[in-house]
Amino acid sequence: MIKITTIVENTAAKAKFRAEHGLSMLVEKDGQFILWDTGQSDCIVHNAKILGIDLSKIKTVALSHGHYDHVGGLEYLLDYTSPAIYAHPEIFRKRYSKLSDDGNLRYIGIKDRKFYEDKGAQFSLSAEPVEIFNGIFTSGFEDMHTDFEEVDKNFVYEKEGEYVKDYVEDDMSLVIDMKDGLFVLFGCAHRGIINIMDDIENLFGKKVIGFLGGTHLGPASENQRKRTIEELKKRECVQIMGPSHCTGMLMSSTLFCEFKDRVIFNNVGTVVQL
Repeated sequence: MIKITTIVENTAAKAKFRAEHGLSMLVEKDGQFILWDTGQSDCIVHNAKILGIDLSKIKTVALSHGHYDHVGGLEYLLDYTSPAIYAHPEIFRKRYSKLSDDGNLRYIGIKDRKFYEDKGAQFSLSAEPVEIFNGIFTSGFEDMHTDFEEVDKNFVYEKEGEYVKDYVEDDMSLVIDMKDGLFVLFGCAHRGIINIMDDIENLFGKKVIGFLGGTHLGPASENQRKRTIEELKKRECVQIMGPSHCTGMLMSSTLFCEFKDRVIFNNVGTVVQL
């Protein structure tokens, strides 16, 4: 049995939980825990206490990419534990989002590696897939090949004194290899959920049977939204869809209208058992 509990998300399912623009999910398998992302603030601590989750028992963390809403909560988690942290080598890019055409920028990256290591973090960085526990892997670098999925046009990062387009190459997913297929946890899926699922299926030689997490369909173009739904309709093997975070309420509702009981509204406090 695999248990996945959503600790941080944009919406909360019950009273007393806190919601924020961010994502964090706890995966439990055979008595071992992997924390997938940490949200953006101490919200993870507040919600974990309500959920009865002992943060000191979390010895393993996997990070999807280096944006504040997925890594910001790490500094608060490190007050309770000193975990091994799996991530992509490009996670510490100094990243920004363009607010307007006049060049105004908003910082959306994370703190320096040393800041987290001084608090006890132990980083293991790899662009290749890594098996964290038996049957649970990071996806490694995710290739892009579809003609309709694209990374947010407003993303840039600082490189040698200049701002260059950020294709979020550090974007990774968590892959659970099961008997019947693959279950995937997205962070924001900046590189496109169809791209990612195709890449993972080619890598593992199995079909994706479900997913939870951000799909980035909220800010995506209307063409990307439409084509993604068309592609998902071809994938009858995907029986669980848990869109959350950057999917947005409109697209989450649209997916529910299209796929009915295959869709889970993955809010804070949602528990999925596989």
